[in-house]
Amino acid sequence: MNLQFVHAQLARVVWSGGGYSLTLGALLLALALIVGGGLAARLVARFLGKRLPAHLRQSRHAQELAPRSIFFIVWALFLLAALRALGIPLTAFNFLGGAIALGFGFGAQNLCSNLISGAIILVARPYKVGDIVEVDSMAGTVLSIGLRATEVLTYDGVNLLVPNSNFLANTIVNRTNYDRSLRGLVTISAAYDADSRLVDETLRAAAAAHPAVIQTPGKAPWVIFDNFGDSALEFKLFFWVDTTRNNVAATASDVRHAALLAFREKRIAIPYPQLDVHLPKAP
Repeated sequence: MNLQFVHAQLARVVWSGGGYSLTLGALLLALALIVGGGLAARLVARFLGKRLPAHLRQSRHAQELAPRSIFFIVWALFLLAALRALGIPLTAFNFLGGAIALGFGFGAQNLCSNLISGAIILVARPYKVGDIVEVDSMAGTVLSIGLRATEVLTYDGVNLLVPNSNFLANTIVNRTNYDRSLRGLVTISAAYDADSRLVDETLRAAAAAHPAVIQTPGKAPWVIFDNFGDSALEFKLFFWVDTTRNNVAATASDVRHAALLAFREKRIAIPYPQLDVHLPKAP
C-alpha cells in the first residue's frame, strides 16, 4: 500500500505544457544527480589531483587548475544525465551551441588560442616558475603560469602579463631552462704603460673572489685584451654567475668595485680620455 502510494506520488505530474510533462520522480532524480554529482565530482577531482604526474605537481598553477578542470568535466556529465532524466532532449540546445560557436568565432579567437597555448605550456614545460626569460627585449623572472597568460617580473619591478600564445608564436629566450647560471661582462681600460698580463691577472682575481661567480672548469672567469683604444688599453672580463645566489647586475657591480680597489692597490692607472689638438703657428 505504501509502495503504491510512493509510486503514485512519484508519477504525479508537477508541470506540463507543449506536449511535455514533468513528473515529481523525474524532478527529484534530476536534483539528486545535480547535487550528488557536484559532491562526487569534487571527490574525484581531489582524488585525481593528488595523483598528477611529477612534472605537473611541481607547478603551483597546474595543481590548482587540474582539479578544477576535472571537477567541471565530471559535473558536466552529471548535468547531462540530469537533463536526460528530465526528458529534455539535447537537441534543444543546438541553437545555444550555435550562438556560442558564433561568439567564439567573432570575439574569442584570442582567448581560445591562449587557453590552448596554456595547456601546451603546462604539459611541454618550455619554461617554469623561477626561470629567467626574455619577452619583447625585456628580461624577467617567471612568477606564475596560468591557462590564459604568464606573469613575468622584470628587473625594473614591472609585472608583465604575457598571453600564452605569444610564447608559442614568437621566439622566447629562456636563460635558465637547463642551467641556473648566466654570463656577466665587465669592460675596463688601463693606461698604456700598464702591464697587460698584470691587468689580466688582477681582473680574474677580482671576479673569482665573488661568492656568486662560478669557478668550475670551463666557467671560470677569463679576460680578453680587446683593443688598443685611443687613450687606453681595453679589456673585457667575462664570468659566469650562479643566479640562485645573486643576479648578474649586482654581481657585475661588486666585481667593478673589487677591480677598482685592486687597480689602486697595484697602481694600475685608469686614464681619462685624451684628445691632442695641434694649432698652426701664427704667420
